[in-house]
Amino acid sequence: MAVFFALGGVTVWFSLEPMWMSIVANMVARFGRWAAWINLMPVILAPLAVWGMLRLMDYLRRRWLWRESGMVKPLRWVVSPQVNMLSAVILLGGVALSLGLRQWGWSDDAFVLRMLWAATGWGFGYTLMGVGQHVGISRYVWLGAVGGSVSTLVLFLPLTFGQTALVFGLSWSLMLMVSGTIALRRGLMSAQGNR
Repeated sequence: MAVFFALGGVTVWFSLEPMWMSIVANMVARFGRWAAWINLMPVILAPLAVWGMLRLMDYLRRRWLWRESGMVKPLRWVVSPQVNMLSAVILLGGVALSLGLRQWGWSDDAFVLRMLWAATGWGFGYTLMGVGQHVGISRYVWLGAVGGSVSTLVLFLPLTFGQTALVFGLSWSLMLMVSGTIALRRGLMSAQGNR
């Protein structure tokens, strides 16, 4: 998940940032239309990288985790559909709020675009909290609360849409990696202590 957020943020930044678009436009003028595909490379490579990470995770589960635990298949729905539905409502509610504020003249278009990322963080944070409560992993509850709060910060940063995507993706990626690293370290220490 951390890789997904990092690659997603970088991909949107590369694809939509005016600085990169001017570089690609210069390359198209100099080398021809095929150079425009360079701007699409992050869009193509990011899903491939995520797909590769999913395959690697599946391989590691089968090779190590399932062999040791006897678990055969992960659950399809870890959290209830009500949590997923409320997460979507949080996302859409945040966007509707920003559109309403823009309509009344209390915000600008950039705020609406930044709200897309903030509301996404709120919805994902709520989903993590629901997963944590359902599975009984307190670090997910903590991570969802902290991540949702940190996502609010992008509303107040004077950034473009691409820069906001980069900050959002990298911050969530960092939080997920730190949380996962701490859990992995504790698991390894526990496994070494049992030997």
